[in-house]
Amino acid sequence: MAKKLVNRLLLIVCEGTNTETQYFGWLAEKYAYPNNIWDKIEVCSNTIVPNDIVIPKQGELGGKRKKRPLKFENPNKRKTQNDVLKELWEYVYGTDIDSEKYEDIKAQPLRYVAQAQCIEEHQGVYDEIWAVFDKNGHTHHQEAFERAKRLVNGKKTNIGFSNRSFEQWILLHFEKSDKNFEQTECKNGKIPLGCNGTMGCKGEKCLVGYIRKNHYPKYEKSNKNTHLPQLMNTLVAQQNIAFQNAIWLREQKQKELRTNIYDINPYSDVDVLVKRILGL
Repeated sequence: MAKKLVNRLLLIVCEGTNTETQYFGWLAEKYAYPNNIWDKIEVCSNTIVPNDIVIPKQGELGGKRKKRPLKFENPNKRKTQNDVLKELWEYVYGTDIDSEKYEDIKAQPLRYVAQAQCIEEHQGVYDEIWAVFDKNGHTHHQEAFERAKRLVNGKKTNIGFSNRSFEQWILLHFEKSDKNFEQTECKNGKIPLGCNGTMGCKGEKCLVGYIRKNHYPKYEKSNKNTHLPQLMNTLVAQQNIAFQNAIWLREQKQKELRTNIYDINPYSDVDVLVKRILGL
């Protein structure tokens, strides 16, 4: 039986707005709370700082300004003010640097680490803080991992990282796989092709297509509520297999672990966070 952790609060800032938040939220509601592992797990998607904020023009940022307190009272409340991303940018870089650094935190791993730190700095209530993100074409991974070492209220930011994407962790529930996929999901522009055993790349190039073809035909990046219980029950039933396979994968990549984690493909250490959620 898992041990009770008294008055424990956990913050998880996720890159994704659906897959990761649904997954961790389910584990919290169905297992962590009923078994008294954590008192509260805040699963915060990146919508706290919207993607659709207009980038300021050169010269509109920078210079000395009076710093306003950030407004992160409710990590799950979507922010709509046009200056939220600017405030997070200032939190990372200060107020004496111009807007050439603004793009660095718009949709990059650095943003999710800084977001977790920013919330903790202004809330000051969490026992652990985590940022969950993947490689999947992003940049600024080095800055994100370096930033995570910075202590906020005496706490470092833990990182749950996967390459190519979070679906690498999903795949490990079904098999030992060290296949290097070209992409997470084949698309025509922004429209997924629905790759499976008969369509698209037929699971040869994309990770999601491979999962559909070989293990879970109904898998979607954004699982509908009607499909989520079935998927989660399947994953939980095979959770110990996933733990073993994740350790196996890191052992397979042991030589590469001497280099940067974010350059290793495939890779996942999400199992570490899952074990923390479940008190294992």
